[in-house]
Amino acid sequence: MRKRIDQLNVGDLVDLEGDPYADPMHTNPAFPFEYAEVCEIERETPNCIAVGFEGFDVVGFPPDHTVEVSE
Repeated sequence: MRKRIDQLNVGDLVDLEGDPYADPMHTNPAFPFEYAEVCEIERETPNCIAVGFEGFDVVGFPPDHTVEVSE
C-alpha cells in the first residue's frame, strides 16, 4: 500500500528502491532486496519531513510524497 510521508509511523517498512529522494541514482545495493524500517520522523520545515531508517540514513521528503509500505 502507498502512504504519504506525513502519515508514516516508526516501525513502518518502506520500499525505497528507485525513490527519487532516497535512491535517486538507483545505487543502493540493498534496496532491491529489503524494506527499510522507519526509526525516526521529524518535521524540519513545513515542506520537509526527515525520516530516519534503521541501518541506512536520514532522508528529507516533501510531506505529500508517497512511498510503498509493507502491509
